[in-house]
Amino acid sequence: MDAIKSPAVAALETASPRSETPEVTALVERAKTGDAEAFGDLMRLYERRIVAIGMQMGLTVDDALDACQDAFIKVFKYIGRYRSGESFYRWLYRIAIHAVYDHLRWSRPPGVISMEGEGGVQAMQLREAGLPLDARVEAEDLTRKLLGGLDCLSRQERIVFVLRDLQEMSSEEIGTVLHLSQVTVRRHCTSARQKLRKRLFPTDH
Repeated sequence: MDAIKSPAVAALETASPRSETPEVTALVERAKTGDAEAFGDLMRLYERRIVAIGMQMGLTVDDALDACQDAFIKVFKYIGRYRSGESFYRWLYRIAIHAVYDHLRWSRPPGVISMEGEGGVQAMQLREAGLPLDARVEAEDLTRKLLGGLDCLSRQERIVFVLRDLQEMSSEEIGTVLHLSQVTVRRHCTSARQKLRKRLFPTDH
């Protein structure tokens, strides 16, 4: 996952993964024609975030890496079916989340969630934002506590919370990906937030 990045990927990584930029669209269209270099750039653009989602949902690092690999195998196989004009982000994440689901069925219990996952991405973003050191330390500590507290949630609550609050997907997007009603998504999210609040701030109750 540390392969040399192309200039296109280096530029795109500073943008939101949801961004349907002309550069992303061009990479996808090239990948659809069998361009291996373009497909490799798409992998390098999204793989870290997919691994982070797997870890947040409860996979170990190794299992999250395996799920990411499985997801991109399916992407490679079916990218010809991707319809131009559709959100590539949503199309890719549906495949990735289903791959994570498959691994969750037989994976080992999650260990301590590492800051190498999404926390590491957030920490990098904090440094790039130029925040004072004390603010960065406080934010990174809160991220660590939050990720460490996810084990108090049921599997469905954890998945919905990760997608809604950490990956910033809308209730509609989550419902589409997980085949749940928006009411059910909001119910799981509310329950997850309440449990996490009790876990992280017990003196407030």
